[in-house]
Amino acid sequence: MPHSRYDWALRIKATEREYHAVRVAVDWLLSATADEIHDITEQRQWDDLAAADTYAADRHLEATYIIRMFSVFERAIGSYWRLLPGNDVRDVKGDVRINEVGATCVILQDIIDEAQAVRAHRNNLVHRRIEDHYAAMAFADARAKLLTYLDELPKEWG
Repeated sequence: MPHSRYDWALRIKATEREYHAVRVAVDWLLSATADEIHDITEQRQWDDLAAADTYAADRHLEATYIIRMFSVFERAIGSYWRLLPGNDVRDVKGDVRINEVGATCVILQDIIDEAQAVRAHRNNLVHRRIEDHYAAMAFADARAKLLTYLDELPKEWG
């Protein structure tokens, strides 16, 4: 099945749009009154949302979507990496895939390092190694770094 860097970029941007939609919803929830929240949850036959749940959703939203966005990027890189000679039988970690695809496509080391920084940040989020994930990397910065790397791949492969 042929792959297109444009299609992969669209998938990353779709994840970003979804993040923005959920951000708007959580922001509304944070500003809503208890009665407004009750009306919404009652319509769906849910229990009322606790304030703690709303605050947790707000606190974890960006991290959740960075993880999801990186997953799309990782699938794109994996689809290219598997085409490299001998890789159909090799199993390596994500950092190796990013480096090997970068070397094959002659991507500047700075761009590879930025993609690796997003990968490291994603791993820290998944394994809860950091508490202040906002200080480490913002969603928009992660998106820009991943799209810059993807833009260096061939237009199509596979």
